[in-house]
Amino acid sequence: MYYQIWNFFLKEDKYLSWKEKVKLHKRFDKLTWQKIIDFLSLVEQSFSLKNQLGETENLEQFIKLATEHGFSLTEEELAWFLITRNQIWDLFDLAQKKPLLKEQLLTVKNPQQFIKIAALNGYYFSVDELAWLLTEIKASPELVSINNSVGEILTVSNYGRIETGYWIWLAEDWGIVPAFCHRHQPGTFLSQYMHNPFLPDRCFLPKSYFNQRLVSRV
Repeated sequence: MYYQIWNFFLKEDKYLSWKEKVKLHKRFDKLTWQKIIDFLSLVEQSFSLKNQLGETENLEQFIKLATEHGFSLTEEELAWFLITRNQIWDLFDLAQKKPLLKEQLLTVKNPQQFIKIAALNGYYFSVDELAWLLTEIKASPELVSINNSVGEILTVSNYGRIETGYWIWLAEDWGIVPAFCHRHQPGTFLSQYMHNPFLPDRCFLPKSYFNQRLVSRV
C-alpha cells in the first residue's frame, strides 16, 4: 500500500542511512502512527489519489500531495513509520528461517526481553511500536484460519510465509494486544456455520485473558 513512498526510503543505500537516523531520532507517538495509516487507507479508497502518488518523482511532491488531502506529514515521520515496520517484519521473517531464534522469542517472559533480543539481532523498535503493529494485524479484515499449538482454530492475518498468529498470541499473553471482535464483519455467507465460535464474526479471548493485566497504550 506504500506505492512510491517505498522508493523514497527503502532503496538499499537510503534504507541503511534512514535506519541509523531513525534509531537516533526521538520516537513519535501513536497519533503519528495512526495518522499515516489513515492517509494510506485513504489512498487505498481513492483510485485518483493512488495514481497521483504513483506519479510523484520525489518526497517533496509526495508530502505536498498528502497535505492537499488534509494530512500534514514530515519526512522524519514517514521514515520512522516505514523503517520501524520493516524492521519488525524483517525480525519475524528471520525467525521463520531460524527455528532457534523463533523459539527464543516465543519463550520470553515479557516484551522488554523480546525487544532486547531483537536489538541483539540488529532490529530496533519499541514495545509500543510492536504492540501497534500487532494490534493492526489482528484488526485486519484479511483473515485466514490457522491452528495454534493445542489445535485450536483461530482467524488471524497471514503475510506471505510469516505466520502472525504466534506473535499476536505472545503479545496477548503480555497484555500489550487486547482481545476484541474483528471490526469488519463478514457477509451472510457464513450463516450456515453459526455454531463455529472461531469464525471472523465471533469474539474470541486468549487463554491468558483472565490472568493478564492489559497495558493501556494511548
